Amino acid sequence: MPRLDHVNIHTRDADAMVAFLGKVLGAEEGYRPPFSDPGRWLYLDGHPFIHLSIVTRGEDFPPGMFNHVAFGFYDHDAAIERITATGYRFEHDAIPDTDIGQIFVYGPEGLKIELQYRR
Repeated sequence: MPRLDHVNIHTRDADAMVAFLGKVLGAEEGYRPPFSDPGRWLYLDGHPFIHLSIVTRGEDFPPGMFNHVAFGFYDHDAAIERITATGYRFEHDAIPDTDIGQIFVYGPEGLKIELQYRR
């Protein structure tokens, strides 16, 4: 059965993106093979789950086919505390007919991530 291995994010400002993902998700920067193009890899639970590619782009991410990536399940109160400390905008929602709550966080360059938790 296929499973999601990693997400790749194109960023103009890798330092800001690393800081955002570290504060919100607890992602930690780790080894990245010596590719010819610039980038950084962030690890979650020992796996290089987020690959950052450093690009030149004049605008934030345009809305398009890819809207967001979701991470679950998080402790709601701890997640809200971490997110609030970052100063980034966030909003709550819920998946209908389930006990799953959602926190959507809007980060640098128009990036949107979802944190899921049990209500």
